[in-house]
Amino acid sequence: MRNLTKSLTKWPWIWFAFVLAGAAAFFILLWQAPSVVWIPVLCIVVGTFLFVLSWHLRIRNRLQQSVVQLSTELSDELSGRLSALELPYALVNKRGKLLWTNAAFTEMLQAYGTETQKRAPYIQDIFPQINYTDERAFFSAQKSRQYVALGDRIFMMQQRQTIKKQHLSAILLSDETEHLRTTQTLEKERAAAGFLYIDNYEELLKHAEAGGHTLLGAMIEQEIQKYFQDKGGIVCKTEKDRFTIFMNHEILEMCRADRFSLLNSVKEIKTGSTMAVTVSIAFGEGGTVFRDNLELAQVAMDLALGRGGDQAVIKKPNGVEYFGGKAQGETGQTRVRARVKAQALRELMALHPIVYIMGHASGDNDSFGASVAMYRAAVSMSRQAHIVLDTVSFSVRPFWERFQASADYPRDMFLTGEEAIRLFEDNAMLVVVDTNQQSLVECPELLEKTKQIVVFDHHRQAAGAIPALLSYVEPYASSACEMVTEILQYFNEGVEPRPLEAEAIYSGILIDTDGFENRTSSRTFEAAAYLKRSGADLIQVKKMLREDYQEYRIKAAAMQASELSEDGFAFAVCESEESEELQIIAAQVANDLLNISGVKASFVFATVDEVTYISARSIDEVNVQLIMERLGGGGHLGAAGAQLKNVSAEEAKQLVRQTIDKMKEEDAI
Repeated sequence: MRNLTKSLTKWPWIWFAFVLAGAAAFFILLWQAPSVVWIPVLCIVVGTFLFVLSWHLRIRNRLQQSVVQLSTELSDELSGRLSALELPYALVNKRGKLLWTNAAFTEMLQAYGTETQKRAPYIQDIFPQINYTDERAFFSAQKSRQYVALGDRIFMMQQRQTIKKQHLSAILLSDETEHLRTTQTLEKERAAAGFLYIDNYEELLKHAEAGGHTLLGAMIEQEIQKYFQDKGGIVCKTEKDRFTIFMNHEILEMCRADRFSLLNSVKEIKTGSTMAVTVSIAFGEGGTVFRDNLELAQVAMDLALGRGGDQAVIKKPNGVEYFGGKAQGETGQTRVRARVKAQALRELMALHPIVYIMGHASGDNDSFGASVAMYRAAVSMSRQAHIVLDTVSFSVRPFWERFQASADYPRDMFLTGEEAIRLFEDNAMLVVVDTNQQSLVECPELLEKTKQIVVFDHHRQAAGAIPALLSYVEPYASSACEMVTEILQYFNEGVEPRPLEAEAIYSGILIDTDGFENRTSSRTFEAAAYLKRSGADLIQVKKMLREDYQEYRIKAAAMQASELSEDGFAFAVCESEESEELQIIAAQVANDLLNISGVKASFVFATVDEVTYISARSIDEVNVQLIMERLGGGGHLGAAGAQLKNVSAEEAKQLVRQTIDKMKEEDAI
């Protein structure tokens, strides 16, 4: 339309320009001509100008009338169609005032009642959460209906095509109620699969009354069936102590809501002995096909068993949830697992001529002693063995120096992480002790060098566990040194640690049990007795574990400044610029705080190189490992920890307090 207007109004002026140019040329050539010749030429020029001007005004007026008429017709057509649109549509100004609404929008407003209609001039009175200035989608609710609103800006134009600062916003609402209901229904019906294992079934039968085996098994199965079937799930018994469970997401949410109360209800079953029934529950959800959920459930069960059982684990493709596991479990009385693992370790070592051994970063006596035990096992099979150790702590140094000074041990018994990486060969295997987390080992790069990895640990498993070929994780063992001592006894005939090695291993048990006061069992004392028979000098061990005077002063200052909450939680901060062993001192302070009457759990904080280390300890009333897991850490039921980067000790203390309060609200502590 614009091009047509230009064409019809431009060409007459071009004609006039030609006439004017001809007249000018005539005057130049015939400027001495008589006036009778000039007058006709001037009349032609003036006449042409008047004709062109008349033509221009007439055509322009007609074209403007046509454009206005066409625009009006189009506007009426568009307005009519918008008014008849089934979707609610409205125009608002920048303050949200309703300028125009179609019939569907007006009908929707009537559902709000009289009060809302009185306030209806402003869109925010109807939908307070609406953001009408953004060109994006947003949700809003109208009673039982759900709408998706799409906003767009309409700029007002002046005749000279300059944009005004004022603008309008167009809002189109789409009723998504049925779509959302269908989505919610599909979400509720999403399949989930799981497993349930009775943790201590064989031991329960051994302690059951004569003739009560069948009755006990039936009572346990009835409790399991009742819990899941009442919610709508399906339970299939696959073995005498194992079950497979099928349900949908809605039922799984019910189990989440009551935090898998089955974990507690099975403990109330009368077994005829002091031993309580415990079960491990694992579910997988979020997989693309049903087989994926079963695989996730199996991973979850491995985590549940690796954490000691008596808990429920839900595994998703991108995360893990834990329930239960708040109480100390029963330590197995038999050493069958230790014997089986020792045999498997011996077979693996027979295939690899070189063995590398490492514990966790900033290794303590338990990590060091367990590494020495694995060194003895490898050397007994004529394997070339190396212990990877970067940092030698104050408590480990006396033992390390004695190994370095002894002529019975090669100079390359201990290697730094850099040396181990440089010398590592393809036919070597790696043994990790006192940790099962990839991020906590002394040299994480070594984990990428080989898949022949063995793990011995007494901490509960969590996300980020080392993918080991052979894994022996026993959360109810007192220490890693206790576990490897049992391994040595079944590893090979004639294998026995030397006196210096026995003392290093014994020191690990002594430190982790706080002088045989915490987390001990009959197997702990049997391991200590074996080490004593192997030549461990207990007086010498005690002398080497004596504290440094400066570190003792740091502990005393932390104890003096400690805080005790009304609910039995103790908090302390270790501070010093002189000591490099603050995280170890923090663990010792945490142990000492438990000796105070009324303390259920202790949390001690130490900041080293912009990283705050948290040492958490308890005796039997609180599972501190669950608390530390919320902060990205982990550990044992009575001894756990976490590391927070770029967080001060005071900020870490507040985080722990908030976590405890939140877990209390969830009844998870």
